[in-house]
Amino acid sequence: RLFFYHIRDCLPELKTRINVLAAQYQSLLNSYGEPVEDKSATLLQLITKFATEYCNTIEGTAKYIETSELCGGARICYIFHETFGRTLESVDPLGGLNTIDILTAIRNATGPRPALFVPEVSFELLVKRQIKRLEEPSLRCVELVHEEMQRIIQHCSNYSTQVRMFPKLHDAIVEVVTCFFFRRLPVTNEMVHNLVAIELAYINTKHPDFADACGLMNNNIE
Repeated sequence: RLFFYHIRDCLPELKTRINVLAAQYQSLLNSYGEPVEDKSATLLQLITKFATEYCNTIEGTAKYIETSELCGGARICYIFHETFGRTLESVDPLGGLNTIDILTAIRNATGPRPALFVPEVSFELLVKRQIKRLEEPSLRCVELVHEEMQRIIQHCSNYSTQVRMFPKLHDAIVEVVTCFFFRRLPVTNEMVHNLVAIELAYINTKHPDFADACGLMNNNIE
């Protein structure tokens, strides 16, 4: 009889808990939508949706837009025009050069003959050294953009409810996209190295900007 009374007292609470859990899981089941009949079509649809959401985040046309911070294409634009732009503007063209360096380069380029003007060889030597300084901030810009593109993956994952319904597929998409970006990072860095190398390979002293640079160097020497 005690056992019977115990069951009678506990049954209403137990029934309520079961009903609540049943409602929760039924709601979760309903959120999964209709059963998947064509797995290939569903897979293609989800991958396409993720790719579209990623592109929309970069272009600023995503359905869910952050209001607390810059993200996606806006963040990449900020990196290029603000972070990278200010870094380049802060680079002193004559930074690291002093009168002794300039005079030494000129004298080494003229040998035993006194120089009347700045020799082109020494000028190119000094200019190339300054151009080389642009490589490090350029590589840093690549790194920042790469980090933001990784963040976009997480941003799309948070708001792509359909993809998150399939955890293994979600993890596979994130892994593939992440690995793809990491594989392209060395290639992008190599492109930056090549662009700087191209500028170092040929100095166009006929360019109007160099006339002002030569005049500035001569004034510093005087």
